[in-house]
Amino acid sequence: MKKNIDCWKEVLANSPESYNKWFEEEKKYLQKIVTSNAKVLDIGCGDGRSIFDIISKTKNVVGIDHDEKAISDAKNNFFRHPSIKFIKEDATNLSFDDEEFDFVICMGTFANFAENKFVVLKEMGRVLKKSGKIIISVYSEDAFDERIKVYKASGVKINEIKNGTVIFEETLGDNISEQFTKKQLEDIFSQANLQIEDLTKVNIAYLCTLTK
Repeated sequence: MKKNIDCWKEVLANSPESYNKWFEEEKKYLQKIVTSNAKVLDIGCGDGRSIFDIISKTKNVVGIDHDEKAISDAKNNFFRHPSIKFIKEDATNLSFDDEEFDFVICMGTFANFAENKFVVLKEMGRVLKKSGKIIISVYSEDAFDERIKVYKASGVKINEIKNGTVIFEETLGDNISEQFTKKQLEDIFSQANLQIEDLTKVNIAYLCTLTK
């Protein structure tokens, strides 16, 4: 039975130009902001796609995902780097200490948190150092047509589409995917008591930097 992680791997293997541009912008953004030897938490790490983007800056990284296959794939991808850890964990209840990380990154996965997004943001803020930064990458309001093309290509069943939110069949696991306007993101981050340092639109996505 196909899960969210399987669909995402298909996207990565056959990503359209719009997604490739997004990922390239993510890489530049992360490399610009993440500092050398910083301690980084990657939430919803998947197979470690975004960790490849920052490995030249720091190897002091922990990746978490609640999908066992994602963690297994990530461990295989980074077996030569023992300082990079991968843990199967729920983003709504992190096991880390308060103010443990210099950066918390969440690249693409924020779209799947649905009603848990505020709990996850609270946990991100809790484990972030006072001087730290949260970096989030998420679909923009212009992503809809490209998203639908990708979803159709993966063959996953869509149960409902409502205002840019796509609800897939429940067997997928993370079966809700959202996109956001700038105003929606500003409201969400404000409600989470996080300060917006940067909110940059790159075609089908917003790249966001937040502080406490």
